[in-house]
Amino acid sequence: MSGREAEPLRVLCVSPDGSAAAGVAAMLASLPDFVFAVRTAGYADTMARAQDLDLAIVVLDEDPTAGLGVIESLCRGARGTHVVAVSPDDDPETIVRAVRAGADEHLSLPLSQHDLLKVCIKVAEACRGTTGRDGQGGALWVVYSPKGGVGVTTLVVNLAIALRAAQRDVALVDLDVYAGDAAFFLNVQPTNTLRDVATNYARLDAVLIHGAMTRHASGLSILAAPSAGRDEPPIEVTSEQTIGILELVTGMHELTLVNSPRIPSEATRAVLTTADRILLVTDLTIPALRGCVRTIDWLVGEGIDPMSTVEVIVNRYNPRSTEVTTADVSRMIHAPVRALLPCDDAAALSAANAGRPLAEGTPLQRAIAELASPGEPRVEASRIRRSLARLFSSTPA
Repeated sequence: MSGREAEPLRVLCVSPDGSAAAGVAAMLASLPDFVFAVRTAGYADTMARAQDLDLAIVVLDEDPTAGLGVIESLCRGARGTHVVAVSPDDDPETIVRAVRAGADEHLSLPLSQHDLLKVCIKVAEACRGTTGRDGQGGALWVVYSPKGGVGVTTLVVNLAIALRAAQRDVALVDLDVYAGDAAFFLNVQPTNTLRDVATNYARLDAVLIHGAMTRHASGLSILAAPSAGRDEPPIEVTSEQTIGILELVTGMHELTLVNSPRIPSEATRAVLTTADRILLVTDLTIPALRGCVRTIDWLVGEGIDPMSTVEVIVNRYNPRSTEVTTADVSRMIHAPVRALLPCDDAAALSAANAGRPLAEGTPLQRAIAELASPGEPRVEASRIRRSLARLFSSTPA
């Protein structure tokens, strides 16, 4: 799991003579998305190598008595370590004795990579002390616009890449079940998508989420939107499902970016009302700005302070060809303008069609990368135009 990159999972693999422990260590090394600090030991030198552990895997011999003694010693001398007993079979008596000795769980030989992965996910979550949106989970940023075609996907994809380049542990969740193309923009072909998670929500856990996510070459973890297909109509993700999924994803990662659908669905409402940071994307056209005003009004009605949560991102900004200034926008939308993304449709279209991030160093890429680090909202100073004030003082159609 990418959340363990900066702090490896500390594991001790134990077997009677150490040889089987080496095989377990090799299987651990093959698990995707994890970084391990692994030690191996025989029964005799277990406790000498049992300092500062997250996980201990003890392989039992055909006569499990000596190995069970090792488990008891680990439970006394390495408190807080998750202990897994591994035996040559599923003998019920051996399993009961292992649990009584203090093992947290039992696996059988030959080890399954899937079972070992489930153990590691469980231990990693415990190490992070994660309890979701109300506890110690990572931050949740949502990129949203009520109007299509203003560059939301370009922004969310390239912001995720910029955050990864800054060594942040990032996940990208594409909640746009109607038109989500984040995976396409990064030229990844996910085996599983949000559809698989939503349809199997009854058994939702970290293992299901982990298995549904696709890894980009940058290290970014992506939970892709369902692919469009005539035989598979769009799914409806409920607010409960949205919150449950995001609790797990934010628990696994330092930062989660969400590409939100513009349609005011249950998922849209759920993610906007739980976000730590909302990047509200617009261009300087009247229809897009009117949609942003409606969005802010709705958020205020939900008890959200736009001045502390919402940051307006003006895309396709060209100071020479607009009659509306960013000061006008900030005043009328009642949220700070965080950034001006330059108009560079050629670079955006080229990157999207090729399925790759924006070229490094281009003006648009640099402007998006600046969003990777929090800063004071940047607002262009100018006089408020009376015509725009009159427009927004009227009731939106």
